[in-house]
Amino acid sequence: MLEAWQSIARLFFPSRFKKSVLTTFRIAHYRPRAGHAVPADAITGETTITTPAKTGRGIAIDIGTTTIAAASVEPGTGRIIASASMPNPQATWGADVLSRVAAIKRDPALMPEMSRAVVAACNETIETLLPTERACEISMAGNSVMEHILLGVSPMVFAAPPFKPAFKKAARLPCAQLGLTAATGATAYIFPLIGGFVGGDTTAVVLALGLHREEGNTLTLDIGTNSEIVLTANGRVYAAAAAAGPAFESGGIRDGMTARPGAISGVRLTGDNVSLDVIGNATPAGICGSGLIEAVAALLKAGVIDRTGRIRGRAEIATNLGNRIVEGADGNTFTLYKGAKRQISLTQQDVRSLQTAKAAIRAGVSMLLAKAGINANEVGKVWLAGAFGNNLNKDALSAVGLLTPEWLTIVNFAGDAALTGASMTIGSDDKKNEAESAASMVKYVALSGSPRFEKEFLREMNF
Repeated sequence: MLEAWQSIARLFFPSRFKKSVLTTFRIAHYRPRAGHAVPADAITGETTITTPAKTGRGIAIDIGTTTIAAASVEPGTGRIIASASMPNPQATWGADVLSRVAAIKRDPALMPEMSRAVVAACNETIETLLPTERACEISMAGNSVMEHILLGVSPMVFAAPPFKPAFKKAARLPCAQLGLTAATGATAYIFPLIGGFVGGDTTAVVLALGLHREEGNTLTLDIGTNSEIVLTANGRVYAAAAAAGPAFESGGIRDGMTARPGAISGVRLTGDNVSLDVIGNATPAGICGSGLIEAVAALLKAGVIDRTGRIRGRAEIATNLGNRIVEGADGNTFTLYKGAKRQISLTQQDVRSLQTAKAAIRAGVSMLLAKAGINANEVGKVWLAGAFGNNLNKDALSAVGLLTPEWLTIVNFAGDAALTGASMTIGSDDKKNEAESAASMVKYVALSGSPRFEKEFLREMNF
Protein backbone atom coordinates (compact mmCIF):
# COMPACT_ATOMS: atom_id res chain seq x y z
CA MET A 1 0.00 0.00 0.00
CA LEU A 2 2.76 2.46 0.98
CA GLU A 3 4.75 1.63 -2.15
CA ALA A 4 1.73 2.24 -4.36
CA TRP A 5 0.90 5.54 -2.66
CA GLN A 6 4.50 6.78 -2.88
CA SER A 7 4.66 5.92 -6.58
CA ILE A 8 1.44 7.80 -7.29
CA ALA A 9 2.54 10.76 -5.21
CA ARG A 10 5.94 10.96 -6.93
CA LEU A 11 4.24 10.89 -10.32
CA PHE A 12 1.51 13.44 -9.73
CA PHE A 13 3.12 15.66 -7.06
CA PRO A 14 6.84 15.57 -7.98
CA SER A 15 7.63 18.85 -6.26
CA ARG A 16 6.89 17.18 -2.93
CA PHE A 17 9.37 14.36 -3.52
CA LYS A 18 12.96 15.42 -4.19
CA LYS A 19 14.28 12.00 -3.66
CA SER A 20 3.97 -10.24 -48.70
CA VAL A 21 4.16 -6.70 -48.20
CA LEU A 22 7.41 -4.81 -48.20
CA THR A 23 7.50 -2.53 -45.19
CA THR A 24 10.23 -0.03 -44.41
CA PHE A 25 10.46 1.35 -40.94
CA ARG A 26 12.77 3.32 -38.68
CA ILE A 27 12.79 3.18 -34.89
CA ALA A 28 14.35 6.37 -33.59
CA HIS A 29 16.19 7.01 -30.34
CA TYR A 30 16.36 3.36 -29.28
CA ARG A 31 19.29 2.47 -27.03
CA PRO A 32 19.15 -1.25 -26.26
CA ARG A 33 20.83 -2.66 -23.19
CA ALA A 34 23.34 -5.45 -23.43
CA GLY A 35 21.72 -8.82 -23.66
CA HIS A 36 18.53 -7.64 -25.31
CA ALA A 37 17.29 -9.48 -28.37
CA VAL A 38 16.91 -6.44 -30.66
CA PRO A 39 20.16 -5.89 -32.59
CA ALA A 40 21.60 -2.41 -33.08
CA ASP A 41 21.10 -2.30 -36.85
CA ALA A 42 17.35 -2.80 -36.41
CA ILE A 43 17.23 0.04 -33.92
CA THR A 44 19.40 2.81 -35.23
CA GLY A 45 19.10 2.24 -38.95
CA GLU A 46 16.46 1.56 -41.55
CA THR A 47 15.47 -2.06 -41.96
CA THR A 48 13.45 -3.66 -44.72
CA ILE A 49 11.18 -6.53 -43.79
CA THR A 50 9.38 -8.78 -46.20
CA THR A 51 6.15 -9.91 -44.59
CA PRO A 52 5.00 -13.29 -45.90
CA ALA A 53 1.37 -13.88 -46.82
CA LYS A 54 -0.61 -14.47 -43.64
CA THR A 55 -1.67 -18.06 -43.21
CA GLY A 56 -2.52 -19.85 -39.99
CA ARG A 57 -3.13 -17.80 -36.86
CA GLY A 58 -1.73 -14.63 -35.43
CA ILE A 59 -1.26 -13.66 -31.80
CA ALA A 60 -2.40 -10.43 -30.13
CA ILE A 61 -0.90 -9.49 -26.76
CA ASP A 62 -1.91 -6.84 -24.23
CA ILE A 63 1.11 -6.31 -21.98
CA GLY A 64 -0.43 -4.98 -18.80
CA THR A 65 1.54 -3.83 -15.79
CA THR A 66 -0.02 -6.60 -13.69
CA THR A 67 -1.41 -9.06 -16.25
CA ILE A 68 -0.38 -10.21 -19.71
CA ALA A 69 -3.38 -11.17 -21.85
CA ALA A 70 -3.08 -12.86 -25.23
CA ALA A 71 -5.36 -14.19 -27.94
CA SER A 72 -5.02 -16.33 -31.03
CA VAL A 73 -6.51 -14.47 -33.97
CA GLU A 74 -7.75 -15.16 -37.47
CA PRO A 75 -5.64 -12.91 -39.74
CA GLY A 76 -7.50 -10.23 -41.65
CA THR A 77 -10.74 -10.51 -39.70
CA GLY A 78 -9.54 -9.82 -36.16
CA ARG A 79 -11.67 -12.70 -34.90
CA ILE A 80 -10.42 -13.96 -31.55
CA ILE A 81 -10.30 -17.75 -31.47
CA ALA A 82 -8.99 -18.36 -27.96
CA SER A 83 -7.43 -16.35 -25.16
CA ALA A 84 -5.06 -16.85 -22.23
CA SER A 85 -3.48 -14.71 -19.53
CA MET A 86 -0.84 -14.82 -16.85
CA PRO A 87 0.70 -12.44 -14.29
CA ASN A 88 3.37 -10.10 -15.59
CA PRO A 89 6.60 -11.47 -14.08
CA GLN A 90 8.03 -7.96 -13.89
CA ALA A 91 5.99 -7.59 -10.69
CA THR A 92 9.08 -9.07 -9.02
CA TRP A 93 10.66 -5.63 -9.44
CA GLY A 94 7.63 -3.57 -8.43
CA ALA A 95 3.84 -3.55 -8.52
CA ASP A 96 3.60 -0.45 -10.72
CA VAL A 97 5.55 1.12 -13.56
CA LEU A 98 7.29 3.74 -11.43
CA SER A 99 8.59 1.09 -9.04
CA ARG A 100 10.11 -0.75 -12.01
CA VAL A 101 11.64 2.42 -13.41
CA ALA A 102 13.11 3.11 -9.97
CA ALA A 103 14.52 -0.42 -9.83
CA ILE A 104 16.22 0.05 -13.21
CA LYS A 105 17.58 3.41 -12.09
CA ARG A 106 19.20 1.71 -9.09
CA ASP A 107 20.54 -1.14 -11.20
CA PRO A 108 20.52 -0.63 -15.01
CA ALA A 109 21.35 -4.31 -15.52
CA LEU A 110 17.78 -5.09 -14.50
CA MET A 111 16.31 -3.71 -17.71
CA PRO A 112 17.37 -6.60 -19.98
CA GLU A 113 16.23 -8.96 -17.22
CA MET A 114 12.80 -7.37 -17.21
CA SER A 115 12.69 -7.47 -21.00
CA ARG A 116 13.60 -11.16 -21.10
CA ALA A 117 11.06 -11.90 -18.38
CA VAL A 118 8.17 -10.32 -20.28
CA VAL A 119 9.20 -11.97 -23.56
CA ALA A 120 9.35 -15.35 -21.81
CA ALA A 121 5.87 -14.77 -20.38
CA CYS A 122 4.55 -13.78 -23.79
CA ASN A 123 6.05 -16.94 -25.27
CA GLU A 124 4.37 -19.00 -22.56
CA THR A 125 0.95 -17.60 -23.49
CA ILE A 126 1.72 -18.07 -27.20
CA GLU A 127 2.59 -21.71 -26.68
CA THR A 128 -0.56 -22.20 -24.62
CA LEU A 129 -2.68 -20.80 -27.46
CA LEU A 130 -0.76 -22.41 -30.34
CA PRO A 131 0.74 -25.63 -29.00
CA THR A 132 1.15 -27.28 -32.41
CA GLU A 133 1.82 -24.37 -34.77
CA ARG A 134 3.72 -21.11 -35.00
CA ALA A 135 2.16 -17.64 -35.17
CA CYS A 136 2.21 -15.97 -38.57
CA GLU A 137 2.26 -12.51 -36.96
CA ILE A 138 2.24 -10.97 -33.48
CA SER A 139 0.68 -7.67 -32.50
CA MET A 140 1.54 -6.16 -29.10
CA ALA A 141 0.23 -3.22 -27.10
CA GLY A 142 1.29 -1.96 -23.69
CA ASN A 143 1.63 1.24 -21.74
CA SER A 144 4.62 3.45 -22.48
CA VAL A 145 6.91 1.92 -19.86
CA MET A 146 6.00 -1.64 -20.83
CA GLU A 147 6.78 -0.97 -24.51
CA HIS A 148 10.08 0.73 -23.72
CA ILE A 149 11.24 -2.22 -21.62
CA LEU A 150 9.98 -4.72 -24.21
CA LEU A 151 12.05 -3.05 -26.93
CA GLY A 152 15.14 -2.57 -24.77
CA VAL A 153 14.78 1.20 -24.66
CA SER A 154 15.78 2.85 -21.39
CA PRO A 155 12.67 3.95 -19.44
CA MET A 156 14.67 6.56 -17.51
CA VAL A 157 12.69 9.23 -19.40
CA PHE A 158 9.87 8.28 -17.01
CA ALA A 159 11.96 8.75 -13.87
CA ALA A 160 11.29 12.50 -13.71
CA PRO A 161 9.16 15.16 -15.44
CA PRO A 162 8.31 15.80 -18.22
CA PHE A 163 7.94 12.00 -18.70
CA LYS A 164 8.45 12.28 -22.46
CA PRO A 165 8.77 8.89 -24.23
CA ALA A 166 11.99 8.17 -26.11
CA PHE A 167 9.83 7.13 -29.06
CA LYS A 168 6.15 7.28 -30.03
CA LYS A 169 5.97 5.71 -33.48
CA ALA A 170 4.83 2.15 -34.06
CA ALA A 171 7.49 -0.51 -34.60
CA ARG A 172 7.46 -3.33 -37.13
CA LEU A 173 10.28 -5.85 -36.75
CA PRO A 174 10.95 -9.57 -37.06
CA CYS A 175 9.62 -11.60 -34.14
CA ALA A 176 12.98 -13.34 -33.92
CA GLN A 177 14.68 -10.05 -32.98
CA LEU A 178 12.50 -9.84 -29.88
CA GLY A 179 12.92 -13.53 -29.09
CA LEU A 180 9.22 -14.23 -29.67
CA THR A 181 8.06 -17.70 -30.61
CA ALA A 182 6.66 -17.43 -34.14
CA ALA A 183 6.92 -18.81 -37.66
CA THR A 184 10.07 -18.12 -39.66
CA GLY A 185 9.86 -14.62 -41.10
CA ALA A 186 6.91 -13.60 -38.92
CA THR A 187 6.77 -9.95 -37.95
CA ALA A 188 5.82 -8.21 -34.71
CA TYR A 189 3.82 -4.99 -34.63
CA ILE A 190 4.21 -2.77 -31.57
CA PHE A 191 1.48 -0.15 -31.19
CA PRO A 192 2.34 3.58 -31.30
CA LEU A 193 2.37 5.60 -28.09
CA ILE A 194 0.29 8.72 -27.43
CA GLY A 195 2.37 10.57 -24.85
CA GLY A 196 3.67 10.35 -21.30
CA PHE A 197 2.44 7.15 -19.68
CA VAL A 198 -0.40 6.84 -22.23
CA GLY A 199 0.88 4.12 -24.48
CA GLY A 200 0.08 1.66 -27.20
CA ASP A 201 -2.58 -0.10 -25.16
CA THR A 202 -4.62 3.12 -25.18
CA THR A 203 -4.12 3.44 -28.93
CA ALA A 204 -5.46 -0.11 -29.24
CA VAL A 205 -8.50 0.82 -27.12
CA VAL A 206 -9.14 3.87 -29.30
CA LEU A 207 -8.95 1.66 -32.40
CA ALA A 208 -11.20 -1.05 -30.96
CA LEU A 209 -13.95 1.34 -29.85
CA GLY A 210 -13.64 3.71 -32.79
CA LEU A 211 -13.06 6.64 -30.46
CA HIS A 212 -11.12 8.53 -33.13
CA ARG A 213 -14.32 8.59 -35.18
CA GLU A 214 -16.65 9.36 -32.27
CA GLU A 215 -18.69 12.54 -32.67
CA GLY A 216 -20.41 12.59 -29.26
CA ASN A 217 -19.09 13.06 -25.73
CA THR A 218 -17.75 9.66 -24.72
CA LEU A 219 -15.68 8.75 -21.67
CA THR A 220 -13.58 5.58 -21.65
CA LEU A 221 -11.93 4.19 -18.53
CA ASP A 222 -9.38 1.45 -19.13
CA ILE A 223 -9.18 0.20 -15.57
CA GLY A 224 -5.93 -1.34 -14.42
CA THR A 225 -2.71 -0.60 -12.59
CA ASN A 226 -1.83 2.21 -15.02
CA SER A 227 -5.43 3.28 -15.65
CA GLU A 228 -5.92 5.28 -18.83
CA ILE A 229 -8.74 7.73 -19.42
CA VAL A 230 -9.94 8.81 -22.87
CA LEU A 231 -12.52 11.51 -23.49
CA THR A 232 -14.01 12.46 -26.84
CA ALA A 233 -15.74 15.84 -26.85
CA ASN A 234 -16.47 18.52 -29.42
CA GLY A 235 -14.72 16.54 -32.14
CA ARG A 236 -11.48 16.11 -30.21
CA VAL A 237 -9.93 13.19 -28.32
CA TYR A 238 -8.12 13.66 -25.00
CA ALA A 239 -6.20 11.08 -22.99
CA ALA A 240 -4.46 10.87 -19.63
CA ALA A 241 -2.96 8.17 -17.43
CA ALA A 242 -3.82 7.87 -13.74
CA ALA A 243 -1.38 5.71 -11.80
CA ALA A 244 -4.11 3.93 -9.88
CA GLY A 245 -1.90 1.17 -8.51
CA PRO A 246 -2.68 -2.55 -8.69
CA ALA A 247 -5.70 -2.67 -6.34
CA PHE A 248 -8.25 -3.11 -9.14
CA GLU A 249 -6.36 -6.23 -10.18
CA SER A 250 -6.01 -7.37 -6.53
CA GLY A 251 -2.33 -6.44 -6.39
CA GLY A 252 -1.18 -5.32 -2.95
CA ILE A 253 -4.34 -6.69 -1.35
CA ARG A 254 -3.50 -8.92 1.63
CA ASP A 255 -5.71 -11.81 0.54
CA GLY A 256 -5.78 -10.77 -3.10
CA MET A 257 -5.54 -13.14 -6.04
CA THR A 258 -6.24 -13.05 -9.76
CA ALA A 259 -9.66 -13.97 -11.12
CA ARG A 260 -9.34 -17.75 -11.16
CA PRO A 261 -11.14 -20.63 -9.39
CA GLY A 262 -11.34 -19.92 -5.69
CA ALA A 263 -11.37 -16.14 -6.03
CA ILE A 264 -14.19 -14.25 -4.35
CA SER A 265 -15.62 -12.22 -7.23
CA GLY A 266 -18.76 -10.83 -5.61
CA VAL A 267 -19.98 -9.91 -2.12
CA ARG A 268 -23.54 -9.22 -0.92
CA LEU A 269 -24.89 -8.45 2.53
CA THR A 270 -28.43 -9.40 3.54
CA GLY A 271 -28.99 -8.30 7.10
CA ASP A 272 -26.23 -9.95 9.11
CA ASN A 273 -25.47 -12.54 6.43
CA VAL A 274 -22.55 -12.33 4.02
CA SER A 275 -23.02 -14.04 0.64
CA LEU A 276 -20.01 -14.69 -1.58
CA ASP A 277 -19.71 -15.39 -5.28
CA VAL A 278 -16.68 -17.61 -5.83
CA ILE A 279 -15.25 -18.39 -9.24
CA GLY A 280 -15.72 -22.06 -10.05
CA ASN A 281 -17.91 -22.54 -6.96
CA ALA A 282 -14.72 -23.55 -5.19
CA THR A 283 -13.69 -23.05 -1.58
CA PRO A 284 -12.67 -19.38 -1.20
CA ALA A 285 -8.90 -18.93 -1.56
CA GLY A 286 -8.68 -15.15 -1.88
CA ILE A 287 -10.38 -12.11 -3.36
CA CYS A 288 -9.99 -10.66 -6.87
CA GLY A 289 -10.54 -7.09 -8.05
CA SER A 290 -14.29 -7.29 -8.65
CA GLY A 291 -14.75 -8.93 -5.25
CA LEU A 292 -12.78 -6.15 -3.57
CA ILE A 293 -14.98 -3.48 -5.16
CA GLU A 294 -18.21 -5.28 -4.23
CA ALA A 295 -17.01 -5.95 -0.69
CA VAL A 296 -16.24 -2.28 -0.06
CA ALA A 297 -19.50 -1.20 -1.71
CA ALA A 298 -21.54 -3.57 0.46
CA LEU A 299 -19.77 -2.54 3.67
CA LEU A 300 -20.25 1.13 2.86
CA LYS A 301 -23.99 0.55 2.42
CA ALA A 302 -24.13 -1.41 5.70
CA GLY A 303 -22.29 1.32 7.59
CA VAL A 304 -19.34 -0.91 8.45
CA ILE A 305 -17.07 1.41 6.47
CA ASP A 306 -17.61 5.17 6.82
CA ARG A 307 -17.28 7.66 3.97
CA THR A 308 -13.67 8.41 4.91
CA GLY A 309 -12.86 4.75 4.29
CA ARG A 310 -12.37 3.79 7.93
CA ILE A 311 -13.51 0.33 8.98
CA ARG A 312 -15.47 1.03 12.11
CA GLY A 313 -14.80 -0.68 15.43
CA ARG A 314 -16.95 -3.46 16.86
CA ALA A 315 -18.70 -1.18 19.35
CA GLU A 316 -19.78 1.14 16.52
CA ILE A 317 -21.70 -1.57 14.67
CA ALA A 318 -25.22 -2.21 15.95
CA THR A 319 -25.68 -5.52 14.09
CA ASN A 320 -23.98 -8.90 14.28
CA LEU A 321 -21.71 -7.80 11.43
CA GLY A 322 -19.62 -6.29 14.22
CA ASN A 323 -18.61 -9.81 15.23
CA ARG A 324 -16.70 -10.08 11.95
CA ILE A 325 -14.48 -7.12 12.79
CA VAL A 326 -11.01 -7.74 14.18
CA GLU A 327 -9.53 -4.61 15.72
CA GLY A 328 -5.83 -3.83 15.42
CA ALA A 329 -3.28 -1.09 15.88
CA ASP A 330 -2.86 -0.71 12.11
CA GLY A 331 -6.60 -0.54 11.49
CA ASN A 332 -9.47 -2.95 11.63
CA THR A 333 -10.22 -5.89 9.36
CA PHE A 334 -13.53 -7.41 8.30
CA THR A 335 -13.74 -11.20 7.96
CA LEU A 336 -15.39 -12.24 4.70
CA TYR A 337 -14.80 -15.98 5.05
CA LYS A 338 -13.51 -18.25 7.78
CA GLY A 339 -12.88 -21.90 7.05
CA ALA A 340 -11.06 -24.70 8.79
CA LYS A 341 -7.78 -23.89 7.03
CA ARG A 342 -8.14 -20.36 5.69
CA GLN A 343 -9.56 -16.98 6.62
CA ILE A 344 -10.12 -14.21 4.08
CA SER A 345 -10.47 -10.67 5.32
CA LEU A 346 -10.70 -7.12 4.05
CA THR A 347 -8.08 -4.98 5.79
CA GLN A 348 -7.94 -1.26 6.40
CA GLN A 349 -4.97 -1.04 4.03
CA ASP A 350 -6.99 -2.85 1.33
CA VAL A 351 -9.67 -0.18 1.60
CA ARG A 352 -7.07 2.60 1.43
CA SER A 353 -5.57 1.04 -1.70
CA LEU A 354 -8.97 1.06 -3.39
CA GLN A 355 -9.56 4.66 -2.28
CA THR A 356 -6.23 5.75 -3.76
CA ALA A 357 -6.97 3.99 -7.05
CA LYS A 358 -10.46 5.44 -7.28
CA ALA A 359 -9.30 8.95 -6.40
CA ALA A 360 -6.55 8.92 -9.03
CA ILE A 361 -8.99 7.92 -11.78
CA ARG A 362 -11.75 10.34 -10.76
CA ALA A 363 -9.27 13.20 -10.49
CA GLY A 364 -7.99 12.34 -13.96
CA VAL A 365 -11.55 12.34 -15.30
CA SER A 366 -12.14 15.78 -13.77
CA MET A 367 -9.00 17.07 -15.47
CA LEU A 368 -10.11 15.83 -18.90
CA LEU A 369 -13.63 17.17 -18.50
CA ALA A 370 -12.20 20.57 -17.62
CA LYS A 371 -9.81 20.42 -20.57
CA ALA A 372 -12.69 19.66 -22.93
CA GLY A 373 -14.93 22.28 -21.34
CA ILE A 374 -17.82 19.95 -20.50
CA ASN A 375 -19.51 18.74 -17.31
CA ALA A 376 -19.98 15.17 -16.12
CA ASN A 377 -23.69 15.29 -16.97
CA GLU A 378 -22.85 16.13 -20.58
CA VAL A 379 -21.15 12.76 -21.12
CA GLY A 380 -23.37 10.70 -23.39
CA LYS A 381 -21.64 7.33 -23.17
CA VAL A 382 -19.21 5.64 -20.79
CA TRP A 383 -17.04 2.68 -21.75
CA LEU A 384 -15.44 0.50 -19.07
CA ALA A 385 -12.48 -1.41 -20.45
CA GLY A 386 -9.81 -3.58 -18.91
CA ALA A 387 -8.87 -7.22 -18.55
CA PHE A 388 -11.67 -7.76 -16.03
CA GLY A 389 -14.03 -5.00 -17.25
CA ASN A 390 -16.93 -7.31 -18.08
CA ASN A 391 -16.93 -8.70 -14.53
CA LEU A 392 -17.43 -5.36 -12.81
CA ASN A 393 -20.72 -4.43 -11.14
CA LYS A 394 -21.63 -0.90 -12.22
CA ASP A 395 -23.73 -0.31 -9.09
CA ALA A 396 -20.74 -1.24 -6.93
CA LEU A 397 -18.52 1.06 -8.99
CA SER A 398 -20.97 3.87 -8.34
CA ALA A 399 -21.12 3.04 -4.62
CA VAL A 400 -17.33 3.38 -4.26
CA GLY A 401 -17.40 6.61 -6.28
CA LEU A 402 -15.72 5.53 -9.51
CA LEU A 403 -18.87 6.24 -11.51
CA THR A 404 -21.28 9.11 -10.93
CA PRO A 405 -24.97 8.14 -10.51
CA GLU A 406 -25.93 9.82 -13.79
CA TRP A 407 -23.58 7.52 -15.70
CA LEU A 408 -25.21 4.27 -14.58
CA THR A 409 -27.66 4.22 -17.49
CA ILE A 410 -25.00 4.95 -20.12
CA VAL A 411 -22.29 2.50 -19.05
CA ASN A 412 -21.07 -0.05 -21.60
CA PHE A 413 -18.58 -2.83 -20.90
CA ALA A 414 -15.83 -3.29 -23.48
CA GLY A 415 -13.82 -6.10 -21.87
CA ASP A 416 -10.13 -6.10 -22.78
CA ALA A 417 -10.45 -3.51 -25.54
CA ALA A 418 -6.68 -3.22 -25.85
CA LEU A 419 -6.50 -6.91 -26.75
CA THR A 420 -9.38 -6.44 -29.19
CA GLY A 421 -7.59 -3.53 -30.85
CA ALA A 422 -4.36 -5.51 -31.14
CA SER A 423 -6.32 -8.40 -32.69
CA MET A 424 -7.77 -6.10 -35.35
CA THR A 425 -4.30 -5.36 -36.76
CA ILE A 426 -3.33 -9.01 -37.33
CA GLY A 427 -2.98 -9.45 -41.09
CA SER A 428 -4.29 -5.94 -41.80
CA ASP A 429 -2.00 -3.10 -42.87
CA ASP A 430 -5.08 -0.88 -43.12
CA LYS A 431 -5.82 -1.34 -39.41
CA LYS A 432 -2.18 -0.73 -38.51
CA ASN A 433 -2.25 2.51 -40.47
CA GLU A 434 -5.55 3.44 -38.83
CA ALA A 435 -4.05 2.83 -35.39
CA GLU A 436 -1.14 5.13 -36.19
CA SER A 437 -3.46 7.81 -37.52
CA ALA A 438 -5.66 7.50 -34.42
CA ALA A 439 -2.69 7.88 -32.07
CA SER A 440 -1.68 11.12 -33.80
CA MET A 441 -5.18 12.53 -33.27
CA VAL A 442 -5.22 12.10 -29.49
CA LYS A 443 -4.20 15.05 -27.33
CA TYR A 444 -2.20 13.90 -24.31
CA VAL A 445 -3.06 15.66 -21.05
CA ALA A 446 -0.32 15.52 -18.42
CA LEU A 447 -1.50 15.17 -14.83
CA SER A 448 1.87 15.29 -13.11
CA GLY A 449 2.60 18.43 -11.15
CA SER A 450 -0.84 19.93 -11.72
CA PRO A 451 -2.19 21.80 -8.67
CA ARG A 452 -5.69 21.16 -9.95
CA PHE A 453 -5.04 17.43 -10.12
CA GLU A 454 -3.71 17.46 -6.55
CA LYS A 455 -6.82 19.28 -5.36
CA GLU A 456 -9.14 16.89 -7.21
CA PHE A 457 -7.22 13.84 -6.00
CA LEU A 458 -7.56 14.83 -2.35
CA ARG A 459 -11.23 15.74 -2.84
CA GLU A 460 -11.97 12.34 -4.37
CA MET A 461 -10.33 10.30 -1.60
CA ASN A 462 -13.55 9.94 0.40
CA PHE A 463 -16.26 7.57 -0.74
